[in-house]
Formats: sequence, structure tokens, C-alpha cells
Amino acid sequence: MIAVSEGRSAGLSGRLKSLGAWNIAALAVWIIIFLGLAVRTLANPNRATAFTVYRLAGIHWLHAQHLYGDWRGFVYSPLAAVFFTPFGLLPPGWGNLCWTWFNAAIFLLGIRALLSSGIYPGIKPQYHGIVYLLLVPLALGNLDTGQANPAVIGLVLLAVAAVPGERWGVAALCVAAATYLKIYPLAVGLILFLMAPRRLGWRLFLALVVLGILPFLFQHWSYVSQQYHEWISTRSTDDRRLYPIKDVPLDLWFLLVRFGHLPIPGFLYSAFQMLSGGAIALFCLIGTWKAWPKERLLAGILALVSIWMTLCGPATELQTYILLAPAVVLMLIDALASSRPLWLRAGLVVVCLLMVLAVARTSFLPNQKGLWILTIQPIAAILFLICCLVLFLWGSLWHGGRDRPGGLTQGSRA
Repeated sequence: MIAVSEGRSAGLSGRLKSLGAWNIAALAVWIIIFLGLAVRTLANPNRATAFTVYRLAGIHWLHAQHLYGDWRGFVYSPLAAVFFTPFGLLPPGWGNLCWTWFNAAIFLLGIRALLSSGIYPGIKPQYHGIVYLLLVPLALGNLDTGQANPAVIGLVLLAVAAVPGERWGVAALCVAAATYLKIYPLAVGLILFLMAPRRLGWRLFLALVVLGILPFLFQHWSYVSQQYHEWISTRSTDDRRLYPIKDVPLDLWFLLVRFGHLPIPGFLYSAFQMLSGGAIALFCLIGTWKAWPKERLLAGILALVSIWMTLCGPATELQTYILLAPAVVLMLIDALASSRPLWLRAGLVVVCLLMVLAVARTSFLPNQKGLWILTIQPIAAILFLICCLVLFLWGSLWHGGRDRPGGLTQGSRA
């Protein structure tokens, strides 16, 4: 018996050593975060968070009441209201806790899938924990306030991570689910569609249709169709560039017009938003045509689309920049572990520090809301964009560029 016990202890010790110190530290920190969120949520179950709005939407759905009566209220699709209905049936504290844990789990699953996909080969398994640790300050605020952003970016990461294994059904379902939470993640699906139009196209269309029809199974047809109409009409008329300064999106428009006072017409900026999205599509087409290595193409798509969703997206708030966090942290650790130029490593470090600084400001200087301090995140996104453009367009940084083995094959483009 003693020998068996000693053997089990040795085996456990060996498994812990194989995980690596960074991974063990990250596991411990995230367990503490999950427990801390549970204590904080259950100790004050009626604390106002974003979940308060989600829970109310679920209750409204259950009683066939209007979902979209407040421009600052529930802004997600009827499908999202269906999803939040079970949470609304629970006591407020337990419903909030279940949502918070689910939100965090989807986010962490997305990170795990991306690290296992081979898209960032410079990050060895024993150093995965560093990624999880660096994401803590950038994600914790979203989780604490119940924002849906962690789940959104988690679904996006799952979609991108499914591409190397050609699991197109998973990619389509994840993009569709993220789209019905916040519409603009559809951009990820459209970019990935360019890589494999025949294999992803019909799957993405089917996923969008099936998920769109799903709410009709839970309420009568006239009510659901009315809610879809109200959702589309409110989203199409909600121009957040016209919001008061305390609510205005923290994006490129804020940086150029609200802070820089440049006289840029709204239609011209809208055209730029579409053109910048088209530039990412062009990047994808060129990379697919030239059979770039999968890590170059997919890491580039994830980074550029994440920048677009925050810097040029339709609804960028302080908490929305978690959409950018995984791409920044993953590229930073990959660059530090690879033979990337010193200036690139330094630039990515600065981007990460600026994003942490912006989050820290809300904790330590919550009353400091001068326009200058609100520019930190869009400036960080611009610096990250510069790093990405040089890294992904400079073929020599990829050890042979298009001639490197492991590029996308003709089968992947089919």
C-alpha cells in the first residue's frame, strides 16, 4: 500500500512538473478568479451589472413583452433573449453567477483552442500559462460587470482555431452565435469565407438561418417577427457617433473628430469603415492565393479583424477592447519567444502596457475622464495595427514567406 501511495505521489508530482510553473500559476490564479467572482456575486446579488439588462430581457421574452424600448438597454438579437431566459428564471445572484462562469469559460476555451491550433508555434505548451496570466487584467473587468464581450471574442477565437483542422462546421456555428450577440463578428466569418468559399459558405449561411429561426420555437410567430423588426430598426438607426461625449464610442472617430476636432463628414468615415474591412479581405485573398503559412494568414486575420472591430467598429466602449486583448497578448508572447526584431517586441510590449493602463485607470482613477486619457485604447489599437502591418506584410519575417512548408493547400481553398 505504501509503495502504491508513493507511486501515485510520484506520478502526480511528475504531471505537475510537466505542466510547468507558468501553467500551474495560471491555473491557480484563474481558480481564484472564479471563486472570487462567485463570492462577490452571491454576496451582493442585486448589484447592477450588464447581466441586469440580460436577465430583464429574458423575463420580457418569457412574457412576450417588448425587448427594445431603451436605446441604452438590451441591444442583442431575439436569440440572445432566448438564451438569457433560463438565467432570468434563477434567483438574481445565482443567475448572474452562472452567466459569469459561462462567459469566462467560453473566453478561456477560445484561448485554449487557439493555443492548440498551431497558429502561434512560438508559444510552447509550458509557456501557455503566461498568456492566461497576461489576459487577467484585460478580462477581469468585463467578467466582473457581466459584459458579453468575453463570450463574443471566445466564439471568434474558437472559429479561427477551427480553420487549421478544417472543422468548417464548428467555425460557422461559432461565427453565427457571435453574430447574434453582436452583429459585427460576422466580419470574421466573411473573411474566413474567402479562404474556403465552397466549404464554409453554405455552412455559415445554414448556421445563420437555423439560429435565426430558433426563437420562433419558443414564442408565437407574430411576437418574434415583431422583435426581429424592432431589433433591426433600432440597430440600423443607432448612430453612436452622435452620442453625448460621456457615452461616445472610443474608436478612431473619437480620436480624429471628438478629440482631434477634424471636420470629417460622417459619410466619409462610413466609407472608410467599409474600405478598411475590404483591405482585410484583400489581405486574406492575397495570402490564400500565395499559400502563406497558416500561422501568418490566420494570425493576421485575427489581429486585423480584432483591430477593425474595436478601432472601426460601430460600438466600441472601454470594455469592448477585450476583443483586441487575445490577439495582442498572443502576438506579444509569440514575438518574445521567436526571432522577431527588437523594435517589434518593444512595440507589442508598449501596446500591452497601454491596454493595461487604460483598464487600471477605471479602478484607480474612475473620476478621471478627460478626453486625453480616453485616447489610450484607440492609440494602442493604432500602434498594434502598425506592428501587424509590418509583421504580416514583410515576408522575410516568416522565414521564407510563401515558400515555407505548411501553407494553405488547394484543398483548404476549395
